[in-house]
Amino acid sequence: MTIEKEKITDIANRCASVRTLMTARSITRLYDQALKNAGITGTQFSLLVAIGSYNFNSISELGEALNIEKSTLSRNLKPLIDAGLIEREKANVSRAITHRLTAAGQQKLETAFPLWQAAQARVEEELSQDDLQAGYRFMERLREAADS
Repeated sequence: MTIEKEKITDIANRCASVRTLMTARSITRLYDQALKNAGITGTQFSLLVAIGSYNFNSISELGEALNIEKSTLSRNLKPLIDAGLIEREKANVSRAITHRLTAAGQQKLETAFPLWQAAQARVEEELSQDDLQAGYRFMERLREAADS
């Protein structure tokens, strides 16, 4: 059985997954390039920001907040631990493991901040604040639709 070209074209034009992945790759490439001089990727920056700005009670809670599977999250956290940017802590309440920024992690964020600002400014210059906020709301609704 061979799928017809018009069906393939219809998928390419309508598929939320294809369109979202294309956008995610473009944005990831922009932030990866911007943060390269700080020696981290956009994903690593996002993890450092999340860990530095919230008190997650477990790796599962962190993964849930970032919508990252636990095994993928563990794999992404390992280089940050190895580089001394974050460290594991035993949670007070349970056997859960939490993470916190180290002084080196704080310094890495300080180094990366102006690079992130430049990338963010580039995005914000291309879009009006209304479009940007509408995009954020749309992405949230798209995630909710996927999770329901």
